[in-house]
Amino acid sequence: MKTIRIQPLTQEAFSRYGEFVDLLNDGELKKRSFFPGGFFNDIMKMNFGYQAVPTISVCQVFKKEEMAVHMLETHDLTSEVLIPLDDDIVIFAGVSMPGRELSVDSLEAFLVPKGTAVQLNPLVVHGTQWPVHNEEAHVICMLPNRTAYHDMKARTLSEEDRAVLVFG
Repeated sequence: MKTIRIQPLTQEAFSRYGEFVDLLNDGELKKRSFFPGGFFNDIMKMNFGYQAVPTISVCQVFKKEEMAVHMLETHDLTSEVLIPLDDDIVIFAGVSMPGRELSVDSLEAFLVPKGTAVQLNPLVVHGTQWPVHNEEAHVICMLPNRTAYHDMKARTLSEEDRAVLVFG
C-alpha cells in the first residue's frame, strides 16, 4: 500500500488542483472582494457547468485509525467545493490522466483548516475526507444538482491499489 504524507495547504502546493480561501480571515476576504467589509462578494469562482443548479450537501466524516483511500472519483465538467465546519480535515487530490484508470499514483494529501473553502477543479481526482481532532466532522460539499448521476467517474480500489495518508 502506498503511503502519502499530509502537507499543509499552501497556494504553491495546491494550485494545480484548484484554489482555497480562509472564510474566517477578514483581511484575506477584503483582498478578494469589491466591498471592504460586512459582505465579501464573489470571493471564489466555481465551475458548475451549463444550466447547472448549485446544491449544498453535508458530508459527515469520521476519524479512523488509518486514513486509507478506498475510493477515487473525478468530475469531467464541474468543480467541487469543500468547507469543513467544525474541525480541520485531511483531503487528497491528484491528476486524472485521459484514457487511464483512476489510481493513487499522483495523489497528494493536504491539511485543510476548518472554515476554509477548497475548490477542486474539474478532472481532479479526490474522495473522502477525515477529521483531525474530533471523532467526526461536518463538511459542506457544493456541487451541481445530481452530479453523481451525470458527471462522476468513480473507482473502488482493491486492497493492493489503495493508499494510506499519514502525518509527518
